[in-house]
Formats: sequence, C-alpha cells, structure tokens
Amino acid sequence: MTKAGDKVLVLAPVYNIFYNSIKNNQREVLVSELIYKDNQYSIEFDDVEKKLANPDTTLMIFCNPHNPIGKVWDKQVLEKLGTLCVKHEVLILSDEIHCDLTHPGHQHIPFASVSEVIAQNCITCVAPTKTFNLAGIQTSSIIVPNSKIRKLVHRGINTNEVAEPNFFAIEAAISAFTEGEPWLQALLEYLMANKQYLEHYLASELPQLQIIHSEATYLAWIDCRNITSNVSQLCKFIRKETGLYVSEGAIYGGNGHGFIRLNYACPKKRLTDGLQRLKIGIQAYQRMND
Repeated sequence: MTKAGDKVLVLAPVYNIFYNSIKNNQREVLVSELIYKDNQYSIEFDDVEKKLANPDTTLMIFCNPHNPIGKVWDKQVLEKLGTLCVKHEVLILSDEIHCDLTHPGHQHIPFASVSEVIAQNCITCVAPTKTFNLAGIQTSSIIVPNSKIRKLVHRGINTNEVAEPNFFAIEAAISAFTEGEPWLQALLEYLMANKQYLEHYLASELPQLQIIHSEATYLAWIDCRNITSNVSQLCKFIRKETGLYVSEGAIYGGNGHGFIRLNYACPKKRLTDGLQRLKIGIQAYQRMND
C-alpha cells in the first residue's frame, strides 16, 4: 500500500511492533505523540494534521482499542481523524484486534463504521487470537470495503505468502466467532475482577505507582515516574531480583519511558504472585537508591 521511503504515521505510545514493521519494510516512522493529562490520553490534532499533510505521508497505522493505553476511541474522535486522512489522501490501517475486550460501559466503534467515505479509505485488521487465546494457530482477517484497495491488499498478502491459513486456523476462527460468546462473557468478568484486584493492590501496597485509566484490553499501563526516571533499569532490576518480567514502556514510544506494561490476563493466583514480586522488586530498588 506504500513504497520504500514513504512516511507512516503512528500515535505514540503504541504497540512496538508497528515501528518494527514500518522500518523492516524500508518505510519511515512518523510519530505524533498523544497528549497525557489528568491520567488520560488524547490526540494532538494540530500535530496530526501537520504530519498527514506531508506529501510523503501515505499511511496511518491506528490502534483501536489502543495498546498499551487501553483507550476506546469514541465516534467523534474517529470521525475527525478519518476526515483528516481522507482530506490529505492518507490511507487508514486500523488494528482492531482488541475490539472484543472492552470494559463494562464502553463500546468499541470500528473505524470503518463511522461513515461510508471513511470506510472507503480504511483497512481493518481483526482476529480471534487475542480474545480466544489462539495466537499460535495464526489466524486473522483483513476487512477492506474499497474494491480497488482490496485488490492491492490481496496482491500484497499473496506476494508475501501469508494468504493461506491452515485448516485448524479456519475452524478455530469459525468456532470462536460463532460459538464463543458465553466463554467471552465469562472471560470479561474474570478480567475485570483481575483489573479491580490489581488497582486495589497498587493503591494500598504501592501507592507510588499510578495505573492509567483504561477502557479495554487486559494490559495495565502503569506510571513509575515517582519511583525513577530510568524505568528500563527498574524493569531489569525487578526481573533479576524477583523473576517478574514486565514490559518497559520505552519500547512503545511517546512518553512510555516513564511507564511499564503489565499483562493481567492470567489466573488470579498468578497475578497475586506477580504483584507480590513487583512490590518486593520496587521496595528493593528504592532501598538501593536511597
């Protein structure tokens, strides 16, 4: 959908593989940093439009819901952003793999559903792999309303030989999407209980950490700037001292250097153990730096 040397826009902090995919295909990463204020993230639209208007910008990779911040983008934001992309002839690639994992009171809105004009300029990527824990089966879908764009996508995935899922991938996807609703509802309830336990634990045992308000996914985005300005060092220390492996936020760009990402999609017993290790690691780190 782009050519070597083109600029591809992302909103940071964002899933680190976006950066890798752009660079590995000889394209240039163009970053618009999200505004972080009052425990919330928002889009800096003036900066976004300036970068969309660059004639070398041909694609925007968007994350909806957003990983790692857990943001569910509302219709007004999607419409404003989509309209800017249409205006500046920048194609939208919307990664919506976490769409089934919204929290109570929040509803995922597909980017392509906002308007027909935006739909004709949008490629949507979805999969059952996150929601139904099927990543190893390697199954996903690309939704492309525009027939001309769809032909180019079809050519691209066939050129790279990623257009032929195996038998298990097909059956797994069909089973997940047609018969998985009861399981999904049970999963969402369990995840919410884990999230609430995590929030309570941090508030009571590690108040120097601040968990960012989230509306989707099973990933906690945690502000560690009250502990240290070197979160990369903190993560390495925690892993060495306790065995707990958390993702250092710097790899996600933007203001991620002050954060860690923690996955709470696990049995509560494991989450409890992980949080206890986190507490031990942070207390030891603080003692070392006192």
